[in-house]
Amino acid sequence: MVRKSGDRVWAFRFTDLEGKRAQMEFAKAGDRDSPSGDALTLSSAREKARDYKVALKREGIDPRVKKRATGQGSKTFKEFAEEQYPVWCQGLSEEELKQWQRSIRDVPSLHDKKLQEITTEHVLEALKAIWTLKPVTASRTRQRIERLMDAAKALRLRTGENPAAWRGNLKHLLPSPRKLNRKKGHRSAPYTKMPQMMTGLRYDAGNAARCTEVGILTVSRSQEIRLMEWTELDFEARTWMVPAEKMKIKGELEPKPHLVPLSDQAIEIIQSMPRTDKYVFPSDHAEQHQPFRANALVGAIERTAVKSTMHGCRTSFRNWGADNKEHNFRREVLEFCLSHRVGDEAELSYWDSEMIQRRRDALQAWADFIKPRKNTSGEQPPESKRQRLKLVA
Repeated sequence: MVRKSGDRVWAFRFTDLEGKRAQMEFAKAGDRDSPSGDALTLSSAREKARDYKVALKREGIDPRVKKRATGQGSKTFKEFAEEQYPVWCQGLSEEELKQWQRSIRDVPSLHDKKLQEITTEHVLEALKAIWTLKPVTASRTRQRIERLMDAAKALRLRTGENPAAWRGNLKHLLPSPRKLNRKKGHRSAPYTKMPQMMTGLRYDAGNAARCTEVGILTVSRSQEIRLMEWTELDFEARTWMVPAEKMKIKGELEPKPHLVPLSDQAIEIIQSMPRTDKYVFPSDHAEQHQPFRANALVGAIERTAVKSTMHGCRTSFRNWGADNKEHNFRREVLEFCLSHRVGDEAELSYWDSEMIQRRRDALQAWADFIKPRKNTSGEQPPESKRQRLKLVA
């Protein structure tokens, strides 16, 4: 086509993704003798237009977006990552920032790659070096790369499918991280030993023990309970709202906030904590106000002489609930207490109930089993029991 100025340019006419007719200029028109370095001959222009047409038809990429991304996508993966993740980590723990730094450090082959040129093959090559050695860490690294690629696409710095996506992409090229990590299951104690563990924690004076107690009473994950904030608690409603960003990302599902009903025992411990800053259970070994690291909670459990991990305590709760004949808890109630949703996609699309009262009953029964409530009625124990207490004294 010829502009009003008299300049001749090549233009690609096409029907866009919304079914509208569109036109895009992509190069100056020239011949083989043209002194201009950016001019294209007829054959070269046809080849370029053919590439745009293929990308539009097969990949659903609007050529105007592709052209803009090619022009702007001069940032490298590392440059873009170091711009983005510090902003995402604001308000979170220092550990979250360190995990992002480790993830970027674990994929050096991507550092100097331009955002637009990164392909599934590049991501696959970067992950293979760590995938079988540390599957859990590698899986989280993949999720972080995927988030960065989504952000780059949203900012129009690249086009096309996400090269780090799991479903329909890397899932068919890499072994499942869950299967690779299956042999390293979390150590859990029989639920009959949980009252003994709670007794041991009660005599531990540190904040880590209080944090561990409430974590076990609410059957929450280590990260969720360590990062509990006062603003997330509603003492009138007796609930704790765990924000989506603190929830574990499971598979490809977007994390959602999780409402936790609080038992009497959990509220008593929480209200005994001094309100010094935003975290309910600040580290008592750090100079600044910050949460504990995960190994602090594991250490508190080890001091009780009962062998388990924080995640293992969740297993203990699940086994107790399944074996409990007195209450006969429904399976979905127990799973929801663990912030798991059961059912296929169709069922979950219709199920948005919080089951708050049913879960409250289950968690209160669990609390009464592992940490019986004190006798606050003021009544004296029966005569025979008082006599036994005297004899023991």
